[in-house]
Amino acid sequence: MGKRQRRRQQNKTTKQQTRTVQRHLIPSAAAPLVEVVFHEDVSSQDKQTCLDYWAFTEPGTWTRKVSDIGPNAQVLRTVKASCHADLLTVICPDCAGPRSVYSRSDVTATRLWFPDVFPHEETVSPVKCQTCRDAEAAERAREAERASEEERERTARQVEAAGVWLREQADRDAPSSLPGLVGALTLLAMVDIMQRKQAESIGPLSNLNYTLTASADTDIEVIRTLHQDRWICPTTPATTSNFTFNEDGTARGVYITQVPWMLAPPLSDPAGRRELIALLHDMLWDRPDDLHEQIYKLEAGMAVDYLEGLLTRKYNEEPIPEHRLPDAYETFLNAREEGFTLGQLVAVAWSSAAGSVAWGQRTPGLKPGSVSAASVTNLERRIGYARDRRIDEYELPSWVPRPAIHSTALRLLQQQEAELGALSRFRALRQQVVSQDIEDLDYDQEDTPASGSDEALDAADFLQRLRSGAARESTDPPITYGLVTPDGSLEFHTEPPDKMRDKVSLAGSGYVDRVVLPDQARVHAYIAELVPASEENANPVADQMLRLMECFDGPFYGPLAFFGIGHSSRRPRSLDAEQQDMLRAAYEVAAARVK
Repeated sequence: MGKRQRRRQQNKTTKQQTRTVQRHLIPSAAAPLVEVVFHEDVSSQDKQTCLDYWAFTEPGTWTRKVSDIGPNAQVLRTVKASCHADLLTVICPDCAGPRSVYSRSDVTATRLWFPDVFPHEETVSPVKCQTCRDAEAAERAREAERASEEERERTARQVEAAGVWLREQADRDAPSSLPGLVGALTLLAMVDIMQRKQAESIGPLSNLNYTLTASADTDIEVIRTLHQDRWICPTTPATTSNFTFNEDGTARGVYITQVPWMLAPPLSDPAGRRELIALLHDMLWDRPDDLHEQIYKLEAGMAVDYLEGLLTRKYNEEPIPEHRLPDAYETFLNAREEGFTLGQLVAVAWSSAAGSVAWGQRTPGLKPGSVSAASVTNLERRIGYARDRRIDEYELPSWVPRPAIHSTALRLLQQQEAELGALSRFRALRQQVVSQDIEDLDYDQEDTPASGSDEALDAADFLQRLRSGAARESTDPPITYGLVTPDGSLEFHTEPPDKMRDKVSLAGSGYVDRVVLPDQARVHAYIAELVPASEENANPVADQMLRLMECFDGPFYGPLAFFGIGHSSRRPRSLDAEQQDMLRAAYEVAAARVK
């Protein structure tokens, strides 16, 4: 068979197959408007049900009601499962194919199912066909998935970059310069808050219902400065939205108010916190005037907040005009520096606000804000009036925000006053002890030989007694000594010297070292050897007491025992009354410094 003959046979077969495909055109094959397209393997009965369902003569009216064909639910279920209809004259604007419908409701939804409206010629539909809509929806879903994947990858890169930046901040060198006054107070306030809440960080600032300094704006500046000077660093939890990034994806910084802040890692452990507190206390020790000035400024700002809150909250007046706020602040600050207390400023502010509101009620036609502005003017007059008269103190209400550094500064001043008093007593008592006439001193049994070395114990004997639980027999007379324990307490005990050494040495290897202090006070101390250098064993109070007595070794760990010595003998002796009073005064100073 030649090529031409085979091609003719193929075309003939194709035409025969085409003629065998039956099309279901409605209302007629000559003027079709709708074609019913059946799914595969549809029974003849179901086909007839579908044709009856779609049959019509003129658009707008169906030939049969659904109830005439059969039960409604069954008919609709059969049509949905067996076929769909193509509106041959309603062309999709996308694919140029007929629009497909799946129920009579879909035909009605086209708003073309009316005798004079339904097109008899091909008309482009304003709505795409279902196939095109499904394709578009699938493409949108794929695009959304691609965008979501890109966003996940970008977020992962940002998380990694933010983590690298946070680690870099934590690995910075320790600070090399002291903070300013407000910065030092802020650091102390942060430490206080973290210790009280047993937390490692504070913030974010946006979540706090108080400010660290005078205002939220000042908080941002102080935190920025402390971070730049390497005193603090940002920490987690944080999200990528809290960071800013460079174009290359690396992290550039954080939004100050949106992340928690912690002390720099060298200062974040308990020992580092103690060193920081001691450093800042020493720094602020010689600056009581600066502390007073800072307290005055904070309390002047609190008084302004009270005056404005009173006007807006109680009297429903406008806030104080912005140009009068500096006048109110300066008036309160000058009054505070002249000797007015915060409670008296609150009383004057209340009186000023009440008088201004009464004036506003008597004076019609005032502009908004006039009463609030008048309260500032009235404030100046009432401050002057109160200078020569007694004025009561009012308590600041709880709704007025208290800056955190305000209580910190007040506590520092109180500690300084207490420490100065204790330090004065210590120096006086130490001078009294040093200046005692040697001939007037009466030490019991000074010439009695020592029962053994007071620097070490027999290790074998000690371990044997420790295993057996037997108490060591003492041959020395009891003495009175002072014991400072790691928990920060000072207690005086009267026991034989070997009992004193046992109490001290049990914290370490069983041996004690003598801490030699200047002989003028005739006081030495015992400290245990090889005590583990841990937080539990640290004894900062004892360290401070030794520094007061001109011993700058340390830090020491474990309990420390103070005892007296003779003029010509270093054998442990009882502390006399003056030495005990001197140690109590030294303890008060040390405890105040450690807090």
